[in-house]
Amino acid sequence: MLTRFLVIWLLVGLSGAVWAQKPPFPRIAALTPHSVELLYQVGAGDQIIATIDYADYPQAARQIRRIGRHDELDFEALVQLQPDLVVLGISDTSRHFVERLNALGLTVVDTSVASIADIGPLMASLGQQTGHPQQGQRAAAAFTEQYQRLLDRYQHRAPVTVFYQLWSTPLMTASSAWMDELIGSCGGVNLFADASAEYPQVSIEQVISASPQVLIVPTNHGLGGNSIAMWQQWSEIPAIDKGLVFEVNSDWLHRTGPRILLGMEQLCQSLDQAREVLRSKKEAPM
Repeated sequence: MLTRFLVIWLLVGLSGAVWAQKPPFPRIAALTPHSVELLYQVGAGDQIIATIDYADYPQAARQIRRIGRHDELDFEALVQLQPDLVVLGISDTSRHFVERLNALGLTVVDTSVASIADIGPLMASLGQQTGHPQQGQRAAAAFTEQYQRLLDRYQHRAPVTVFYQLWSTPLMTASSAWMDELIGSCGGVNLFADASAEYPQVSIEQVISASPQVLIVPTNHGLGGNSIAMWQQWSEIPAIDKGLVFEVNSDWLHRTGPRILLGMEQLCQSLDQAREVLRSKKEAPM
């Protein structure tokens, strides 16, 4: 009788163990660089089986298999890999890509955001969808707390006018809601916020006429020192005259992922330095 009871107990226990097993974590193709960063942040980095060029952070992401770039994708390789999820920012991806992914019957997870505040909830959602709900919640809470701390510190400081040089040749700036929000969150005023295009091409004459107090130049991908040097001949621009030209990390600011807070802090600190200079020159005796 005792033996029979033990056998029944063991079978029930084994059955329960089978039911208690968690489903396998989904295999992921992450097709935008910020999506890769977000997935690592919520603990799902090891589940990424494919990505695209320029998905280079964190360091471990450089070992992930590449199947294309932002404007060209090896769909055959993607299908052969049979990912459970395809994670990407639809707003950063061509309509053709998205239509093709849907036609292939792949499950697409969109990581596009409309504002910085959306990134925290997105992390929580990604954690849930990839099998890491607790880490996703923790990452979301930490992000939201730090973002609010930066807002409280910088948003209401004395306004300074800003020209953000997105590209040097041709000369381009950003009037997008994303960049306008970043500059505004630091107490800055984007001088080309009302441009009809999100990334308008502008002339030197337009920048001179706008008379920015601060000039911001993103580094990486060919911009930086040489781009700053080209402005030195235009001393009639207040930012040049007072030496208020600052470099910022373009990956931090342009990727809508967790490192945006590093970029925001760097941008805010640059504008704060500019305020100090402007204040000291205003207070200096004539």
